[in-house]
Amino acid sequence: MKGDEAPPTSADETPMSEEDKAVLSERRKALFEPLEPISSGSNGRHIPAEVLLPPPDFESASYPKGWLVGKKRKLVNVDVVESMRRIAVQEMNRKDREIDGLNEQLAEDARCLEHLQLQLLQERSKRADMERENSMLHDQVSMLMNMLEETEAAGDVDDAAPEDS
Repeated sequence: MKGDEAPPTSADETPMSEEDKAVLSERRKALFEPLEPISSGSNGRHIPAEVLLPPPDFESASYPKGWLVGKKRKLVNVDVVESMRRIAVQEMNRKDREIDGLNEQLAEDARCLEHLQLQLLQERSKRADMERENSMLHDQVSMLMNMLEETEAAGDVDDAAPEDS
């Protein structure tokens, strides 16, 4: 064994050739290189995404495992979609619980408002009764005062009449 040889790296423990290493290192480099923008050539404009999408009758069995066609015929990861769906369902359930709580509070507030409206109606009725009674008492007091003034006036007339004779 020479010191400059690399240890075997393949699964069957056979050394990789220089050519395989070069291809592998090119692939590794490609993973870390930024993607070049796709242009339509002469005019330099980008190709619309719709052109790059598979046709609508594209065989779904040929999609990579765990991927499916989503909106606008884009490939989406099934796990991501399922996770997003679960999050959306949880959020909808949370909103439903919040709405149910608000509806319960609204129903309780409606019962309280109805009770207060009944109390207000009773208080107005009592006030109207008290005002009617007060008005009747004022009328009675006025009548009694008039009667008293009439008897005093009649008594003064009777007292004044014997003195004249």
